[in-house]
Amino acid sequence: MTALDLAMVPALYASFDDGTLRLHYQPDVDLRNGSVPGMRAHPRWAHPDLGLLGPADFMSVASAAGLVGQVHQWVLRMAVIEARTWHRMAAGTAVRPPRLWVRVESGQLDRPDFVSEIERLVIGRSLPPGAVGLQFTEDTLAFAPPGLPRLLGQLRALGVAVGVDSFGTWYGSLSTLDQLPLDLVRIDGRFLRATIRDLEGQSAFAAMVGIAHRRRMVVVAEGVDTAGLAAAVGRMDCDRVSGPLFCPPVPVEEARLIALGRGRPDRWYKPSTESWGHGGPRPADGPGGSPHDPLNGRPAGYGQGDRPRAAAAGAGV
Repeated sequence: MTALDLAMVPALYASFDDGTLRLHYQPDVDLRNGSVPGMRAHPRWAHPDLGLLGPADFMSVASAAGLVGQVHQWVLRMAVIEARTWHRMAAGTAVRPPRLWVRVESGQLDRPDFVSEIERLVIGRSLPPGAVGLQFTEDTLAFAPPGLPRLLGQLRALGVAVGVDSFGTWYGSLSTLDQLPLDLVRIDGRFLRATIRDLEGQSAFAAMVGIAHRRRMVVVAEGVDTAGLAAAVGRMDCDRVSGPLFCPPVPVEEARLIALGRGRPDRWYKPSTESWGHGGPRPADGPGGSPHDPLNGRPAGYGQGDRPRAAAAGAGV
C-alpha cells in the first residue's frame, strides 16, 4: 500500500456519508430499435483532490482498509433504491423504466444469507418483478457452491433477473451458458474483438450467441466504440450493445432522464433492419419481459449534442 493509498483511506471512510461515493449508469441500447431496455450501475468515487475515480482506482484502497464488503453492500443497496426511484417517478404514466443491472462479487454470493438479503431489499422497496438484475462474473459462478443453480432460481423467483458479466475475461466456457438459469450474458469487449477478427472466430461467436438464444438469454456486447463494431455484432445477432459509441456511464440526473424516456444521448445510431441477419424473434429479457414488451419501452428521438433532449413527460418510451 503506497503512501498515497494510505492518505486516501480517511476520505474513503467518509465517502459513505458525504455523498462522494456514488453510482453512474450506462444504458444498454437495443440494436433493433434504439430503445434502452436496461442500464448498468457503475460505482464512482468523487475524490476531493483526485477527481472522479472508478473501481480500478480505489478498490485497492478499500481492500487495504477492509472496506471491500462495505463498498459492495453500498452499491447493491443504492442500486435498489435508485431502481425504486425510477418506478416511483414513472407512477401514473405509461412508462416502465429499464431494468437496472448491478454486479455482485463472489464475497457477497458466498454469504449464507445472500438470498434473504436480496429478498429484504426487493420486497422492502416494493420493486415490481424485473426491476433489478444481478450480474456475476464467470469465475464467481464457476467457484460458487454446488447449489448455485438453485440459488439463481430462488433469485428469479423473487423477480430478480440474473446474468453473467464480462463473459470471456476468464475462459469463456459455454457450459456457463448451457447449464445455469441465466437471463442475460454480457460479452466483454476485448473478448469480442479477439473472437470476431476472422471468419473462424466469427463462426464460434455466432455459435455462442445461438446457444444463449436457445436458452432464452439476451446477449449484450460491451465496450462498443465504433460504428463498424456495432454493425458487426448486429449482423451476428447480438441483441444489445453498450459502450462509449452510444453512451458512457452518466450521473444520476441524466440517467433518470433516459430511464423515464425523456431523452437519449445523441449518438450515430439509427435503427435499421439491414444490420440483422434473419430478423427472427428475440429472447425474453428475464422474468416477465421481452425486447418488445412495455418493460423495455418504445424508442425515443435523439437530441442535439451530448446531453439528452427533453420530451413531453411520459412520452417517447
